Amino acid sequence: MAVDERTLAIIEAFYDAAMDEARWGPALETLMKFTGSQAATFWVLSPQPKPELTTFRFLNFDPAGMKYYQDHLVPLDPTNQYLVSHPEEPVVHDGLVISEREKDRHAYYDWHCSFSDTRFRMVGQARPAPSAQAGVALHRTHQAGRFGPDDIERFAFVHRHMSQALSLGFRLGTLGTMQKCTAELLDRSPAAIFLLDERKHIIFVNRGAQSLEAEADGVRFSAGRVTLAYRQDDDRLQRLIAQTFTALPAGHAMRALRPSGKRPYAILVGPVSQKYSGLSAIRPAVCIVITDPERATPFLKTRLKAVYGLTEAEGRLAVLLVDGQKLPAAAAELGITYGTCRARLAEIFQKTETHSQAELIALLLKTLAA
Repeated sequence: MAVDERTLAIIEAFYDAAMDEARWGPALETLMKFTGSQAATFWVLSPQPKPELTTFRFLNFDPAGMKYYQDHLVPLDPTNQYLVSHPEEPVVHDGLVISEREKDRHAYYDWHCSFSDTRFRMVGQARPAPSAQAGVALHRTHQAGRFGPDDIERFAFVHRHMSQALSLGFRLGTLGTMQKCTAELLDRSPAAIFLLDERKHIIFVNRGAQSLEAEADGVRFSAGRVTLAYRQDDDRLQRLIAQTFTALPAGHAMRALRPSGKRPYAILVGPVSQKYSGLSAIRPAVCIVITDPERATPFLKTRLKAVYGLTEAEGRLAVLLVDGQKLPAAAAELGITYGTCRARLAEIFQKTETHSQAELIALLLKTLAA
């Protein structure tokens, strides 16, 4: 088949839509002109537990009728039933699905004719993901006539580009969704979380980090770097960041004093896996988690009790350790003997499967950040 300007236009429209799902509207309009159709839809069909259109865009159909179709008639549509049972068939037309005589007796087509004068349909579909079918449906009126062999051949020629565009769109959409979910989860954490790249520059901060800087109490990030108020603390933080590339595979914890005199920040610095796609624009290498004990104590105690089965007393001790308290000082604050405090710490080690206070604190900080 010769490739003319109209063919190139529809192929280009497919790939534009792959990059931006909102562009499926213009792509459908171009495709309608290419195939001599009067209406069109772009859809994603989920076959389980019953046929459902998880994405549905349309041109030249009544919106109220399309809403009723989505809400009530998708499983009853013979074309959808055929697509579900023939997921690998690239181009589907009326002749494969239903005869004209059967249409006149079918309840779905009786409804369809009540709100639209379209009569004939041709569908191109692909399997961009194992659990989904996606594609476009083209509609013609009774006056325009059915899709003939030449129409089907022309559509089949551009179908492979539509299929590739759908696969590309699903990969990009999946990546975007995962990135959004990750950002939302990080934003829900009460801790301040920073991600740094291999140049030690900030590439992501969550809401907790933004809130912490706004308080102006010893943590700043500017010029792509995280800095602390006091030079001794900041020097140690920068060393820990540098060492994540070599000597600290499990990360390390530290404390940082605050100009306000409030309890020191608890800080965890650890490496991030560097097995990324070569096409990834975001490549984090270091994660910094800063916990404000003034905010985190009730939340952390509740979470530790739920996650590790700590008792109320063990939870209080764990929180004091995360705050930077030494064991004797923690015993004094809790009003218990040093021996009781050591026994309680041993129980915490057993429940958290840790073997030292440093390992325990690192784990607890990660728990708080999760």
